[in-house]
Amino acid sequence: MRVRLGFRFPRCSRCPLAALVAALLLSAGCQYFNLRSNVSTNYNLPLTAYVRMDPSIQAGAVDYRDACGQTVSLPIHDALETELKRRMAQVFERVVVEPGPSAEASDGVIDVALGLRQVDLFIPRKGNKTYPASVTLGLDFSYTDRQGTVLHAKKLQSVITGEVEVRAETCNVSGLDRVAQDTIARVVEGMAEQLGTATKIREQAQLRKGRRETPLSAGSQPAMPLSPRQTPAVTSSTATAEKEAAQLAAAGVPPALTHLSFRTILRDQNRNQVLEQHETFSVEFEVKNEGEAVAEGVAVDLKGHTAIVGGVTTPVALGALQPGEIRRVTVDGKVGTVPDVEQAEVICALQAAPNVTLPAPKKFFVAIRPDAGEHVEVLSVDVDQLPGKNGKAAQPQAVGIAIGVGTFRDRAVPPMTLAAHDAEVMGGYFKSVLGVPPQKVKVAVDAKGLKDDWIELFEHWLPKQVGSNSTAYVYIAGRALVDAETGAVAMLPYDATIAGQSRTFSLARLQRALANARVKQAVVMLELSLEPSAGSDPGRVVPPRWLPHDAGAEQGGIMLMVGNAGLQEAQAYRPGQHGLFTYFLLKGMRGAADLDKNGTVLTGELCAYVHGQVGAGAQTQSGTTQETLCLPAAGEKSPLRGIVVSRQQ
Repeated sequence: MRVRLGFRFPRCSRCPLAALVAALLLSAGCQYFNLRSNVSTNYNLPLTAYVRMDPSIQAGAVDYRDACGQTVSLPIHDALETELKRRMAQVFERVVVEPGPSAEASDGVIDVALGLRQVDLFIPRKGNKTYPASVTLGLDFSYTDRQGTVLHAKKLQSVITGEVEVRAETCNVSGLDRVAQDTIARVVEGMAEQLGTATKIREQAQLRKGRRETPLSAGSQPAMPLSPRQTPAVTSSTATAEKEAAQLAAAGVPPALTHLSFRTILRDQNRNQVLEQHETFSVEFEVKNEGEAVAEGVAVDLKGHTAIVGGVTTPVALGALQPGEIRRVTVDGKVGTVPDVEQAEVICALQAAPNVTLPAPKKFFVAIRPDAGEHVEVLSVDVDQLPGKNGKAAQPQAVGIAIGVGTFRDRAVPPMTLAAHDAEVMGGYFKSVLGVPPQKVKVAVDAKGLKDDWIELFEHWLPKQVGSNSTAYVYIAGRALVDAETGAVAMLPYDATIAGQSRTFSLARLQRALANARVKQAVVMLELSLEPSAGSDPGRVVPPRWLPHDAGAEQGGIMLMVGNAGLQEAQAYRPGQHGLFTYFLLKGMRGAADLDKNGTVLTGELCAYVHGQVGAGAQTQSGTTQETLCLPAAGEKSPLRGIVVSRQQ
C-alpha cells in the first residue's frame, strides 16, 4: 500500500553539531519556524489586539491514510484556536476574539488563516509497529493598525516529525494527534515571535505606552511627543544634539520617538566560515536612524560564547544619530581557547536612550574548533537571511527562473515538503547574491507551477528577457520520472501524475528551450527525487540520462548541476530546512565555495564544494549515499566551469 512517500532520517548519534541546531531556522518568503527553546516569551505589548480568524482556522483539519489505506480527517481547529488565543494573550496586553465594540476599539487587527496542511506518513502494511510521521502546518497572518496600515505580514510553516503506532487488529493510527499538537505549538510560537518583535508594532506599542506614562507636573498639561515639524533643528555636531536633548529633558519635554535598524556581518580571518582557536575576526555593524528625531546614546553590543566575545570590549558607543544618518563601526576580536568542536552563538544587539525603539537582536550560529585540521560544517541560520543588495545589479543581463513543486494536484504523488521553500529562497538569492535584476527573476511554486506555467516561463517569457550576452540561471526542485527504456528524465509540474507522461516537462525540452532562447550560457541546478516511470521492470534499472543524444560542443552552452544523480529520494537537510543539495548551493553561492579565496565563486568551484558537502552530509545523517553530478565534469577544460556565479563584498 502506497500512502505518502517521503525520505526519513534515522537517529544519528554521530551528528552532535546537527543535534545542537536542529531546531533553529530563519527564513524569507514563506518562512519555516522551529522553536529555539522550550520557553515561550511573553512580550506583553501595551496594545489591544482583535484576533480575526479566517474560516480555514475554524474548519482546520489534516488528511492522512490509515493502516487500511482509507482517507481519515484529523480535526485540528479546536487545538489551533486555543493555542492562538493563549499565545496572543501573552504577546498583547489584551486580546479580543469576538466582533463587537471591543474589537472596533482595538489598537490593531490580527488576521490569521491556515495555510499548507500536510501529513507525510507511509505505512507499508498492517502490524504491531511504529512509523515516523511528519505534520506540516502553515499560517498566513498580518497585523493592521486602526488606520488600515499593515504593520507586519508573514507566512510561516513548521514541520514536526514524531512516531505513530499501528496495531495489526485495527486500521487506526494512534499518536498523530500529538504530532499535530506539537506542530501547532511550534508554528503559533513562530507567529508570536514575529508579532512580538516586529519593529513597527513595537513602535506603536511604545507610542501607546508613552501617552499613558507621560508625567504631569502641578497645573501642567500632558506633554505629547514632538511631531517631526516640532523637533528642534539639529546640527551635524553630536555634542550640539546631546545639549539640545538635555535642555528639553530639563524643561520636562519628553524626547521625540525614533527607531533604529541595523545590518551586521561576521568575518573570519581565513574566510572559511569557521572560527578557529586564536583566529582573528571582525563584526561589522551598519546602524541607521530610520525615524524623524535624534537617537541618543546609541551603542552596539556583542554577547554569546565566551571563546568569541570573551576578549571583546563592548558595548561600543556610537553616540547620537541624526534622522536618516547611517553610521558604521567594526568590532575586532580574537577567538580564545576552544577545547572541542562545537556550535557557538553570537548575539549582535543595539543599545540606545529610552526614546529609541530598538530592532530585535540578530543571532549568528557558527562552528568553532581548536585548529584548522578537523572537518566541521557550519550550520548557519543565515542561509535564509538574504544579504542586502549593493546598488545596481551585478549581472544586469542575467535572468533567473526558480521552480519548486512539492505538492501535487494528484494526491497519489508523494510530496516534497521543502521544494517550494527551496525555490522561493533561491529566487531571492538570484536577486541579492547573484545580482540578477529583480524584474528578470521569476519564481513558481506548487499550484503556480502547472505545466502551462513551465511552458510560459521557458518558451515565451525567457526569450524576451535575454540577449546574446545573457546568462540564464535555472533552479528546479521537485520530482521526476526516469524512462525505463531510454533513461530520459521528465520533471513533474503541479498537474502531473505518476501514471502518465502527458503532463510532464522533460529535461530535453528545457534544454531545447534554453538553446532556442539563444542565451550565451545557462546554469541549470536540479534538486530532484527520481523514480522509474510507471510500468517499469523492477529488475531492470536504467540510469538517468542527463544530456540529449544530440548534445554538441559545450552542451549547447549549458552547465548542469544535478543534486541527486541516481534513482532515489533526494535527501532533505532538516537542520537547514532545505534540500541537502540546495542548502549547500546556497551556502556555496554566499562564499563558502570560494575555494581559492579570491572573492569570486565560479561554477566549477560551486560544483566541487557541493559535491563534497552533499556526499559527506548524506553519509553522516543517514548512512547512505547521494551522488551529485556536474556536466561538464571536473577535469574538462570548459569555459562553462569558469562562469562567475557571485562576487563577495
